[in-house]
Amino acid sequence: MNFLNELKERGIINNITNDKKVEDFFKKKDKSLYIGFDPTANSLHLGNYVAISILKRFKDNGFKTFAIVGGATGMIGDPSGKTSERVLLNTDIIKKNITSIEKQLKQFSGAEVFNNFEIYKNMNVLDFLRDIGKTINVNHILEREIVKKRLETGISFTEFTYSILQGYDFYYLYKNKNVSLQLGGSDQWGNITAGIDYIRRQEGDNNTACGITLNLLTKSDGTKFGKSEKGAIYLDKNLTSPYEMYQFLINQTDEEIEKLFKFLSFKTLNEIQEINDNHRKEPFKKIAQKELANELISTIHGNEELKKVLKISQCIFNNKIEELTNEELKEAFNSVPNYHTNCTEKNIVELLVESKIVDSKRIARELIDGKSIYVNNKLITSYEFIATKKESYNNEFSLIRKGKKNYFLIIWK
Repeated sequence: MNFLNELKERGIINNITNDKKVEDFFKKKDKSLYIGFDPTANSLHLGNYVAISILKRFKDNGFKTFAIVGGATGMIGDPSGKTSERVLLNTDIIKKNITSIEKQLKQFSGAEVFNNFEIYKNMNVLDFLRDIGKTINVNHILEREIVKKRLETGISFTEFTYSILQGYDFYYLYKNKNVSLQLGGSDQWGNITAGIDYIRRQEGDNNTACGITLNLLTKSDGTKFGKSEKGAIYLDKNLTSPYEMYQFLINQTDEEIEKLFKFLSFKTLNEIQEINDNHRKEPFKKIAQKELANELISTIHGNEELKKVLKISQCIFNNKIEELTNEELKEAFNSVPNYHTNCTEKNIVELLVESKIVDSKRIARELIDGKSIYVNNKLITSYEFIATKKESYNNEFSLIRKGKKNYFLIIWK
């Protein structure tokens, strides 16, 4: 029960289907739980890490946990939170996504991974209609908020059946894997209750099935956490570099970081409070942002990657970019705009316009006059300055900074 209270104190729990059944689940610890992940991409992202960390918390507290990969439901498309039909992925892409996601779930959550395609692979459409469809009351589905919203714009029969599949998933796991608790985001309430209703119809009112919805982690502007201007912050370092993830976390606002800490950190609430107290004394040092970023990078990518990230960050902050290797330089500026040139040297005004860093020579000159243009961390004060390949980093890259935070990479061929 202390663990349940901790989840509430961290602000993680949104709603509970049945207080008594949930409390019994936490007291007895003799049943299992699960969270589902649909293979909509070939990597999970930082937003998914909230659910992954929940699985790990339960496992660390002695519960048997399952991470369900939606090999079947992923072919259908969850209508939750969508105003229009999803574009269906082809089966080859789904299979590749499943392989990647299963590996990540095993690595990060410690849960037993199960693909729900195993439930349906030998079931034909007539079996589904007779054995499952016959017990589903369409009126109950129509009452769910997910479906109500979509009825205004239209919903296909395919997406209409999504909650039926997720509901049957819960029943299958209840019967075959000793699962009594399903967790999901607050937008999954209708899908979770669909499973509980199906179990009640099959097993009677004395069943132990229950559900908990989790607060969706959103930023102050209402957008989902784990998304940057350039897209999702993926857990796969080949899609999002550890340094890019680090910078994303470092740039979270003070308002957001307190909530993020409670959701994502495995530090105790007292430790988190102490960090936040120290942060408020000197917010410009970003103590809380750095603590959380260090913990997540270390957990997701390992200590060696964290050391590399910290080195890159220190070199950029202290204007010592020349100390970075080619690999580190590429990682540091992987996400910034870049421009390839065949020249070996170029006048700075012409280079700024040609690379589209500025729109005109007039603007280029104004920025130089305003001491806002740097090349390889050197302030440019003359319109006649020549940027050269010879003076670039590793004879390959020149870094142009416009203002305080806008970086551009010139790549000399």
